[in-house]
Amino acid sequence: MPVPFHPVRYAASRPWAKRVAHLFEHGGKTAVADCDALLRRTLQAAPGGVGLDATRQEAEGLLAQAYGHFVRHGRQLLLCDATLGTALAATHPPKALPAAPTLPLAACFIALPDGCGAYVHSDEEGAWRVLMLAAGFAQGNSAWWQQNAEVLALTLRGGDSLQLPDIPAVQPWRAALLSLFKHLALLVQPRCLLAAASSPAEQAEALRRGELPVRRLSWEGDLVQSEAFDKEGYWRRQTTGAAERLVWVPPR
Repeated sequence: MPVPFHPVRYAASRPWAKRVAHLFEHGGKTAVADCDALLRRTLQAAPGGVGLDATRQEAEGLLAQAYGHFVRHGRQLLLCDATLGTALAATHPPKALPAAPTLPLAACFIALPDGCGAYVHSDEEGAWRVLMLAAGFAQGNSAWWQQNAEVLALTLRGGDSLQLPDIPAVQPWRAALLSLFKHLALLVQPRCLLAAASSPAEQAEALRRGELPVRRLSWEGDLVQSEAFDKEGYWRRQTTGAAERLVWVPPR
């Protein structure tokens, strides 16, 4: 049986998930502050000394906010189709973001091929707030306070370098981050298609079952379907007038 996607595991493992969802769907500008207050009260009453662990407090706060933005903007879960996923895996990650990248969605969860995943949302200043989650997040039947919430938070802005620093904190996340960077660069491509994998009625039924409607990422045009490409894909910068954009050259 496949492991459910991270947002489903979060909703099933955190007893405050429904309250967080309600705050972000109906709470307006005070949602983040109200969510923080809710977490403080709940964690203080949690067993196992969780409420006294500053690292755990921070992780749970970041998770709650990321999940809240995900819910507020329609629970959009993105997953590459098989052909695009294979081509993207055979592509070098970009060295930097374009100068003014614009996500097609205000918030989403990107399922990565290595079992990790990332919540992504755009803030009021246009920066991308990213929260990476490890593959083993909230698996099994043990209570949430007995599980380590492995997360990594980062903020990306237009023009930022995507070269990873050689520091111990980043190394466990290296493969997942490189995969994420390729997915983010893909999302700003005009030929990237975001298609619902099911009808609106099927999506509504999936939500009632506690599942998530998936939006498949595909590519407008032919991609070589191969596990062994002769040439790896890459990203190049293209200047048009005063604007600069990132262009994907798929593997061949």
